[in-house]
Amino acid sequence: MMLSASGQDLAGGMLFRTCVGFSGTPSNLLPQEMGHCEYAEGDDGKVVATLSNPNTVSTILIPMEWTAKALLTLIATTTSPPYNALIDTGALITGMSNYEVARFL
Repeated sequence: MMLSASGQDLAGGMLFRTCVGFSGTPSNLLPQEMGHCEYAEGDDGKVVATLSNPNTVSTILIPMEWTAKALLTLIATTTSPPYNALIDTGALITGMSNYEVARFL
């Protein structure tokens, strides 16, 4: 049996009686129990500024014929700067569970 739930499910009343916050991209997809999403003026601009700042983000060229394990090896062995977190927003790491990725790294 496989169980699954979304962030909306988990932050709703399914597991806990009270939820004091919800992390993620601001949207109106909050659990109904949390009410309407309140946007703070300038937040989107701050996110774009942070994600486009060369002091925050760097890029590297990878071979056209990359694999998930080759990409993980590159991440694990890069020292300048070292990586402290892996957030696979593009779902590039496939065929491995989160546990398998953590063990591989």
